[in-house]
Amino acid sequence: MQQHVFTIAKVCQEFGVEEAVICPGSRSAPLVYAFLKQPGIKCSSVVDERSAGFIALGKAQQHQKPVVLICTSGTALLNFFPAIAEAFYQKVPLLVLSADRPPELLNQQDGQMIMQKNVYGKHVNGSHELLCFEEGKVDFQLTERIVLTALYETILSSGAGPVHINVPLREPLYPEQIQSAIPRLHQFKDIGHTPLPLPTQVLDEVKQAWYSTYRKLIIVGQMPPDEGLSITLKRLQEQPDVAIIADVVSNQCHSATVPGFDALIQYADENRLKDLEPDFIFSLGGPLVSKALKNWLKQLKPLYHFRLGPEKTGINTYQNLTHFIRCKPKDFLNAVIAITRKPAAAPEFYASVWKAYHEKTTTAQRNWFGKTGWCEPLAVNLILAQLGKNHSLQLANSGTVRYVSWMCGMSEGIEVYSNRGTSGIDGTVSTAIGAASAKPEKTHVLIVGDLSLLYDRNAFWIKELPHNLRIVVLNNGGGKIFEWIEGPTKHADYLEWFTTPHHRNLKNLSDDFGFAHYICSNPNELQHRLGSFLDAEAGFGLLELQFNNQANIAAIREFKSLTIN
Repeated sequence: MQQHVFTIAKVCQEFGVEEAVICPGSRSAPLVYAFLKQPGIKCSSVVDERSAGFIALGKAQQHQKPVVLICTSGTALLNFFPAIAEAFYQKVPLLVLSADRPPELLNQQDGQMIMQKNVYGKHVNGSHELLCFEEGKVDFQLTERIVLTALYETILSSGAGPVHINVPLREPLYPEQIQSAIPRLHQFKDIGHTPLPLPTQVLDEVKQAWYSTYRKLIIVGQMPPDEGLSITLKRLQEQPDVAIIADVVSNQCHSATVPGFDALIQYADENRLKDLEPDFIFSLGGPLVSKALKNWLKQLKPLYHFRLGPEKTGINTYQNLTHFIRCKPKDFLNAVIAITRKPAAAPEFYASVWKAYHEKTTTAQRNWFGKTGWCEPLAVNLILAQLGKNHSLQLANSGTVRYVSWMCGMSEGIEVYSNRGTSGIDGTVSTAIGAASAKPEKTHVLIVGDLSLLYDRNAFWIKELPHNLRIVVLNNGGGKIFEWIEGPTKHADYLEWFTTPHHRNLKNLSDDFGFAHYICSNPNELQHRLGSFLDAEAGFGLLELQFNNQANIAAIREFKSLTIN
């Protein structure tokens, strides 16, 4: 067996890698031996590669540190691709190690072999291939350099992300004795994240724009928790001509002027939206869930729109960007605070307008929840009311993340995550399992639709499900979002091709994998069950919420179209 695989594991351990997710296979056996024998790296076995990719993403998402993914040769690494794409757009560090056969066998009708080199194309921060060494001719230093380069690429200052190393291996793969000794490595030096130079040359221009405008809007997109940024945003809130809105998965909702901006934008009429128009925008972070906000902003032409971020090119989601500043947003915002002051006067302070409309939005929702019948928005609202600082929330795509985005707030301190990089339904449960295993000190709650749950059912095919994970399933019979969004409902005869109706019994799923299953079909049952279900000592379980489809769809449409007085 080629001993340079132990160099790979050793370099990862020295770099600070703490976890590896391993998919069973034969060609990858040397890599498996190397990581299992490497102290300090916790290894997990996951049979399904697609699930494994998202479990690794969930782990890396929690600590923003690289997690290693290992698979055998052939189509195995293609099954990682959905998770790789999500990690790329969500900027989550992963290191993929794919075992391969010797290069001379490629396209020679040898078994379990595809073109693995550069297979992920532009969806990775880097792609490398190790040499397939002859026995006794291993270049340990070359292997070390390639692995170190790949690990640094997972945490680039321009954005973290996945990196792929293809590892061709010759037989024998299963030696009689495993020799893990390798030559002494170069001493590893942790240089951390290289800071981007602060673009002080543009501060004067920003200062001029700041003092010439009175309606400043800061938009924060998806990002992991950042206490330093929270402090910065709260300082900016002190300026009355500044309004801050933060996406549901920005983990900055409680640093915002209005935590429920999505519903506010949806419910507001043209006159109110006119009152909210900014003439100055700072935008930062990842994508936004709110379609209402995106559609509104695309109609506006602010005098200044500064995009702040580490990317090499500006992201112009709303097609009104005037400046791109390559920076660490927190550092730049602190620099702006240092050179600006509160306005002496303004026609009407911008933040107060947002706050007034937010209060009306909150009242409208509170009144509606008090009189509506059993439906998904009400269920989600009741769940959010039970969550606190000891909880971490994972949200599936489709309807689920939208419901929470429309709500006007939740308890402070709850971390919120969702796979909004590519916004797919695949891997939702797996990501939550990875996140829960990475942070055992919190109770993780996944709110997911029945279709997303069933699509990722192989997530449960692991040795041990996390004790601290709770899954709440909104069971509406499959893909019912297409019955309340605009478009598909105009062609009712074709709805069966958009929706995915099913009659699967989720109790059978829990029986197959051996975990607790509960059912609620009205608000009283849910409120009675929630306390014990969410208790930290309750253990892993699935809570299924069942709805009458027609009443549920009617309520969702009504909730979406509330008005504010």
